[in-house]
Amino acid sequence: MNSLIKQISSYFIFLTLLFTTNPVIAKTAIDIDYDTTSFKNEKLSLDKLEVTVSYNKKEEFDEIDNLHYQISYNGVSQLSSSVFTQFTGGVFLKDLDGNGTPEVIVRTFSGGAHCCTNYIIYTQQNNQLVKSETGFLDSRGGSFQDLNRDGNFEFVSVDNSFLYAFSSYAGSFPPSQIYTFTNGKFEDVTRSYTQHLRSHAWEMYQAFLQSKKEQYEVNGILAGYVAQKLLLGEYEQGWKFMLANYDRTSDWGLTIYQEDREIGKYPNFPTALKAFLTQQGYLDKNGQPQ
Repeated sequence: MNSLIKQISSYFIFLTLLFTTNPVIAKTAIDIDYDTTSFKNEKLSLDKLEVTVSYNKKEEFDEIDNLHYQISYNGVSQLSSSVFTQFTGGVFLKDLDGNGTPEVIVRTFSGGAHCCTNYIIYTQQNNQLVKSETGFLDSRGGSFQDLNRDGNFEFVSVDNSFLYAFSSYAGSFPPSQIYTFTNGKFEDVTRSYTQHLRSHAWEMYQAFLQSKKEQYEVNGILAGYVAQKLLLGEYEQGWKFMLANYDRTSDWGLTIYQEDREIGKYPNFPTALKAFLTQQGYLDKNGQPQ
C-alpha cells in the first residue's frame, strides 16, 4: 500500500513539474476557410518573430481589405498591412531557407472558380523586412515542401500558362514548377527534382489514359506531358508519344493572336504546341530544348 501511495505521489509531482516548467507551445499558423468567422488580434509567434492577425469574413466580393496583420521582430514593430481574401487564406510562420530566422507567409484568395491564390512572403534581412510574392496562381497556387529533406522548403506549383491553352480547365494538366526561396527571392530549381518530376509525369500519363478511355479532351494533357518530359531531358520521347496520340479533330489552341487580335490559325496541334513551347521558353527559337 505504501509503495502504491508513493507511486501515485510521484506521478502527481511529475504532472506538476510538466505543466509548470513547460509553457504552452506558441501558435505558428492561422488557416482560414469558408467556416472561419471574423476574429481580432490573434497572436502568432516563433523565436523572435510575432504577428498579430485580424480577419473580417465577407460573403460578397468588394475588394476591401479584410485580412490585417502586424509584424514585430524582437519586440519592435516593423510592419502593419492588410490584404483582401475571400473564403480561404491564412498566415503562417516557417523558416523557409533554413537560416534560423522564420519567414511570415500570407496566403490570399481572390475568389472565383479556379483563381487565384497569392503568397506574400516577408523575410528578415539586415534588420529590415523584405517582401516577395509568388503572384496570383491557379486555385491554391502551390505548397511549401521540403522535397529533399535538407531543412530548406521548396515552393511546388505548376505552370499556369498551360491552363486553357489547348483544352478546357478540366482537360488541362500543367507541367511542374519548383522554386527555392533564398535571400528573399524565388529561384527556379525545377529540373533538380527528378523524382518529383517523374511522379508528376506518371500522373499525367494516367490522366491521359483515363481521358482517352472516356473519349474526353487529351490535347491539354499531352501539351503538359511534352513539357514535363522536356524538363526530364526526355523531350523526343514525349513528342513522339504526343504525335501518336493527339486529337486531330480538336481546334482548341490553334488560333494565332497578336495583341488580342486574331491573325490566323496553326494547321494542327503539334505546330501550335511547338510555337507555344517556344513562347514559354521551353524550346529555343530553333525548336530545341532550352
